[in-house]
Amino acid sequence: MYARYISHHDATLSYLEDTLRRFPNFKEVYFLERAGKVAKAKANALSTDLVKKRNVDEETNAETWTQSRKWRKMNTWQDYISNEIDVSKELDADFNVLKIHLMSHWVEQIHHYGALQQYSGERHEKAHETNVMDGWNASNHNRNYLPQVITFQRHILCFEMRELIPQAPAQCQEDSAATCKVLSSGADLAAPRSSQS
Repeated sequence: MYARYISHHDATLSYLEDTLRRFPNFKEVYFLERAGKVAKAKANALSTDLVKKRNVDEETNAETWTQSRKWRKMNTWQDYISNEIDVSKELDADFNVLKIHLMSHWVEQIHHYGALQQYSGERHEKAHETNVMDGWNASNHNRNYLPQVITFQRHILCFEMRELIPQAPAQCQEDSAATCKVLSSGADLAAPRSSQS
């Protein structure tokens, strides 16, 4: 709420800093911890190990179990595996969320740029989606994906620049004939020839 103020002074910024300093103690009340990539990877590895143990248990005892005992054992194993995965994700969950981290920079940014009207993390998310994810989706998803992503973005930018080039002379003519020379043909856009000596 302090960050939403239209104008700030030293007292409001000190309140904001104090609130941000105390925020980690109370964020469990407002937010659920989330399982990030590391926590999900650990949970998946645990799941694989537990499924292997279940299969070994089934293979070693299959001859002695009746069909009903086998179903009960499989249901018990399934409940145990899902419970262990949930516990693993819960233990490894954290608050390492970009939007929460951005708050730690607010006071400094208010000092530099003034009030944070219309401050949003969506711009960063959209930039990540267009700059990285579109290139990744266009790549062949192997270990050498980075040059492919960069090449894809370079091609996109070249096409966008190409679309803007025909508009430039027309825009210049509309703006001011005195300040912008409109070229009469595409031949004038060719590179100058070097003089032969």
